[in-house]
Amino acid sequence: MRFSAHPERKSAFERLVDELGLIHGKCEPGCPWQNGIVERSHRTDNEELFHVIRFTDPEMRRYQLKLWDFEYNTRRPHQSLGGRTPMQIYVSEYRPHAFSRMLT
Repeated sequence: MRFSAHPERKSAFERLVDELGLIHGKCEPGCPWQNGIVERSHRTDNEELFHVIRFTDPEMRRYQLKLWDFEYNTRRPHQSLGGRTPMQIYVSEYRPHAFSRMLT
């Protein structure tokens, strides 16, 4: 909202964060090292998807990204997770929540 006509107003997200008593931490602009997990994810996406496939249109790009996300999270073992997939970790460590999410 800082670039809007009323920068003092809060967005719906900011109001919800306040209402829940949470703190929303932000990275400083130009400091990618403050957000290493996302930066690493972008690097993997680029190396294993975007630099491998030439997309003909935005819809194809979105579709291939969905397929890649599914592969990455459910089938591709991760060294940092001891050879397990993110979905295996999610289901084993957050079982009640994981199964309720899979039903919707």
